[in-house]
Amino acid sequence: MRITLELSHRNPSVTLPVNNSYLLSSLIYNIVDRSSSEYAERLHAEGYRLQNRAFKLFTFSPLYTANRRKWEMHQDGTMSTRERLLHLTISSPKSEFIEHLVVGLQHEPFVSVGKERFRVEPVRRLDAPEISGDMRFIALSPIVCATKRTGVLYAQYLFPGDEDFERVLCENLCRKYEALHGSSYSIDNSTFRFTLDQDYADRKNGKIQKLITIKEGKPDETKVKGLLAPFRLEAPAELMEVGYECGFGERNSQGFGMVKVDED
Repeated sequence: MRITLELSHRNPSVTLPVNNSYLLSSLIYNIVDRSSSEYAERLHAEGYRLQNRAFKLFTFSPLYTANRRKWEMHQDGTMSTRERLLHLTISSPKSEFIEHLVVGLQHEPFVSVGKERFRVEPVRRLDAPEISGDMRFIALSPIVCATKRTGVLYAQYLFPGDEDFERVLCENLCRKYEALHGSSYSIDNSTFRFTLDQDYADRKNGKIQKLITIKEGKPDETKVKGLLAPFRLEAPAELMEVGYECGFGERNSQGFGMVKVDED
């Protein structure tokens, strides 16, 4: 299920940090907290558990304007726009999560993102696309796929063409399916195939990796690298649905792995 928040303001312009995904994630938790502080705390601390792993089972898009105009970037690490209406799309298969968002906004329609304050217009629910076993998607936010090697301190980020990319991406979807449905899920790896849109990669001169900083300037600042490009996925429809609703890859609740269906 997906909803879009329309954020309006009356300022001449809006300025936000370029690395604002942490601010948007905090915004979402704050809205949920207005409806149920108990649910918000449980979601943040525990999520939906699968053995020793926890999944939040939601993701969200970057802030975008109605006409998709680009933000004006500044050298101080901020970006600005004069558009009076911004949009944020949030996705989750958990109806309770979506309902808490809606109720939270009914309690208080004003929200803050960083130093900017907005009024949230009536929430718009989006129609679900038809899910099949062969689909094309456009990544709205970077898809993070990583693995930890024995004896290596830091995780290794994976991208199409890397030996373990498809396996790690598939296993992540399977675990989210199990956390969502409470039942085990196994798959023949031959039925899972990820194909990068090579034409897009060529037009971008191969620059399809994006580095995002989480909690920029704070002691626990983290840099995360992911894939930002259209792709084709051949996979069981139930995994396709999990990826569309929860996000593909890791760190979905921090704003990674959000996609839309490529209808061209």
